[in-house]
Amino acid sequence: MDDYTVYRLKFKTQLHLGRATGAAQTGSLGLEKTETYISADTLFSAICQTWSTFYDSESLTEFLKRYVEDSETLPFMLTSAFPYADNVYFFPKPLTFRGDEDTSDDSKKNIKKVRFISESVFRRIISNESSDFDKGSLISGQNVWVSADEKEQLKNVLITAEERKHLKQVKDENLYIMTTSNRPRVTIGAQNAGSEIWHVQTVQFNTNCGLWFAAKFDSDATKQKVETLLRVLGDNGIGGERNAGYGQFKFTPAELDIPTAEDCNQFVTLSPIRPKTPEQLERLLIGNIAYNLNAKTGWVGAPGTHKRRKTVHMFSEGSVFNTSDVSIGSLVDLTPENYPHPVYRYGYAWQIGITM
Repeated sequence: MDDYTVYRLKFKTQLHLGRATGAAQTGSLGLEKTETYISADTLFSAICQTWSTFYDSESLTEFLKRYVEDSETLPFMLTSAFPYADNVYFFPKPLTFRGDEDTSDDSKKNIKKVRFISESVFRRIISNESSDFDKGSLISGQNVWVSADEKEQLKNVLITAEERKHLKQVKDENLYIMTTSNRPRVTIGAQNAGSEIWHVQTVQFNTNCGLWFAAKFDSDATKQKVETLLRVLGDNGIGGERNAGYGQFKFTPAELDIPTAEDCNQFVTLSPIRPKTPEQLERLLIGNIAYNLNAKTGWVGAPGTHKRRKTVHMFSEGSVFNTSDVSIGSLVDLTPENYPHPVYRYGYAWQIGITM
């Protein structure tokens, strides 16, 4: 994927990205936990939903035909949206990486907790170079890994001059790219006016921090249309609780050379994957691989109706597979019964070569 555009999302309000799995969600409204990044399938669906309301459903259906028919050239492909801080961009940790040969057991336990790694660390890992892991390189609750130089740089970004006045010493626990908090909400009963308190967990990004993603387009016309939809989406908001003003953002193009390793038999994906056929799945599961499976569920809404969409399982970002096909993945039909229009979920790999 040589010809791509990188976008930065700078959020104007807090953000809620629903998590459909986990003990905390059982028997809940599904709002008590939030993700801290936007998965490519969520971003793709949000763009399509904006298309159907800003333009019309008929032109969206025509646009999606090339995905449904498995065309060799798709209109656009995209990565998930991962954190950035200033000019430091973060990637999912490749799941095959558990440490170098001389990494201690304690360090391996710390590495296991890491979700995101900086571009420089990512570049070393996919090139099979020494990672130089040090627990002191962990920030943001110890689930983000940066180099020593990047950590020093980010101290001036993540902590303001006003905050420094109240800190005797800048400690690792003071370095956060984003924070989460629980906000109380109240539901008023329609029949008896009774009230019920519930909570929404939201994510708030630090100064000069946000999310980035990359997209590849088949034409300038497609690129211009998607950028128009991103502007509308930024005003309307992405994620849950948009009626409360959550998820609003501004986007800007950015310069980023996404690293990759050449002539590899394995790849790490920057987006969730739903293999198109059982045969493609078999080819993926060859060699030194590692993956997580995530259940994708949620709700879809149209004028006059609100239904739960079908559940689908996808391989998560950071999963490592055998490089088997040029195009890996599919667009999955999750349309609920008696729904007025098709509902799809994006499940195409964004492949980054990794040397094992």
